[in-house]
Amino acid sequence: MVSRKQARTEMLHELEALQDGLASEWLDKSLPDDWHGMDTWHGTVRDKTRVTLRLDADMVRWFRKLGPGYQARINQVLRIYWTALLSGHIQAHQYDNTLPRLILEAKRIQREVSGSES
Repeated sequence: MVSRKQARTEMLHELEALQDGLASEWLDKSLPDDWHGMDTWHGTVRDKTRVTLRLDADMVRWFRKLGPGYQARINQVLRIYWTALLSGHIQAHQYDNTLPRLILEAKRIQREVSGSES
């Protein structure tokens, strides 16, 4: 399992890499000028799995307009989202309290087990 610190570091590196690629190929210039440096870090090469994926047509058009390598950018966006969740920088939804619920449940079970051993 990836630690929060590792996930945060990976998220920041992935964001840098994605932003650099977008800055050099961006069509409508909607990103701020100070987003740069994405090509200075090349993350770990990971095994890839071929999948069939249905995406919204507007998202496919947008990624394709960014030029060659758009599939890799889609993967980067997914990885950034995943690492941001793991690092605690974002939540899946406004009331995402999965971790505290799991901790409370584990403590409850531990109390039950401790109580039954007395």
